[in-house]
Amino acid sequence: MNFTKKNGAVPSQKIKEMIKENYIKNADEKNVQPASLDLTISEEAYQMKGTFLPRIGEKIQDIVKNGVSSKVDLAQPLEQNKIYWIKLQEELNLPKGIFALSSNKSSTGRINIQARLLADGVPRFDRVHSRYCEDSNSYRGSLWIEIIPRSFPIKLTAGDKLNQLRFFNNCSHLSIRELKNTYLKYQLLFEKGGNFIQGKEVKIRDDDATLILSVDLSNSGKIIGYKAISSDKILEFQKIGYYNSEDFFEPIFAPKDDHLILKKNEFYLFSTKEFIRVPPCLAAEMIAYDISNGEFRSHYAGFFDPGFGYGKNGEVKGTPAVLEVRAFDNNFILRDNQPICKMIYDKLSSQPDLIYGEKNLGSHYAFQRGPKLSKHFKI
Repeated sequence: MNFTKKNGAVPSQKIKEMIKENYIKNADEKNVQPASLDLTISEEAYQMKGTFLPRIGEKIQDIVKNGVSSKVDLAQPLEQNKIYWIKLQEELNLPKGIFALSSNKSSTGRINIQARLLADGVPRFDRVHSRYCEDSNSYRGSLWIEIIPRSFPIKLTAGDKLNQLRFFNNCSHLSIRELKNTYLKYQLLFEKGGNFIQGKEVKIRDDDATLILSVDLSNSGKIIGYKAISSDKILEFQKIGYYNSEDFFEPIFAPKDDHLILKKNEFYLFSTKEFIRVPPCLAAEMIAYDISNGEFRSHYAGFFDPGFGYGKNGEVKGTPAVLEVRAFDNNFILRDNQPICKMIYDKLSSQPDLIYGEKNLGSHYAFQRGPKLSKHFKI
């Protein structure tokens, strides 16, 4: 299979070819996104005694048979803070030189489900790489997902899509020089008012070639965030536009004194002050928080597809990213315009035939303008 000599993330049309040629088994082309593939859960599910990873060469199926789990029926909801492993319908038989990374889908992260990919013999979450395989030419094996509902019970059904894979033929992050040139060429960040952010207002880290984004707590008199309510009420993942937000979240309004106190282990939704753009020739990812900026996590859903906040021809002047925030060791004081996350950009091996925001993709968050709740809630 020809992926072209250009290094980068694999675009939609090539993912479809991988499905047709059986490199990705049991996958539906309808689940292909501009630079990723949505994965679907099966009915095979287990409650685990703890979270852990397979050893190199160890199959997930063997782990669930050795007494660390009990089989569960997905007809029953998954309980809050319990750990579950669910087999995914898709399996991989990757061609030589292709590896994959996984991320939560936005709708999963926004309801505080921690969902992490597990692969046979891979002792890391969210990674599918030949370096862990006996046959170093490719990964061949099943895929599983570890799911922990953090705020309220979740009812899942076989076929639900909680996470996604992005495939690569090589490391393709933009260098610092490439990022700076690309930033100006495609105008990657805009203000809320529609002005391109440039000059000293642009925060670019030279050491890892990332854009630094900040949190927006400034929208006086309006909702600037949400805090999850720990609840026994069950959220059924397949029900779209069904739930009242007040049953699961409480709104947060802009603080008068420029800061909020995030309580330890509570879950919050905010949005970035910057409006982000991802041109069709690139893919992006919100990467893990920098521990030197504070003991909190700023996201669960990390992938941003080509066209996010940009459109097909640059007609969109950015879209804010929603932040899924949890404070860890202590209560954390969050202030308006505080740096909170980083964006890294990847080249594509070729331009995709799908663009984020197109009607046929059902992009629920293409027009979000603040801390938008997941698609399960009434507008």
